[in-house]
Amino acid sequence: MHEKITDIQNSFWKAYKDFRENQDYKQYNASIKAIAKKYQSDKEMLDFIKSLLIAWTPVINLWKE
Repeated sequence: MHEKITDIQNSFWKAYKDFRENQDYKQYNASIKAIAKKYQSDKEMLDFIKSLLIAWTPVINLWKE
């Protein structure tokens, strides 16, 4: 489980870093969808991904302003 959590958090961080460089919302969303797809058969990890998505949304939305 530790490896999955690490992978998910690192993937979110990469999506954020990429977004900061190019401010491409479509690419950010595609990156997040790819993370969810990777763990689509693991309910606990999908719940974790949803929680992270909720946590990161205000940060990403700050860039819209």
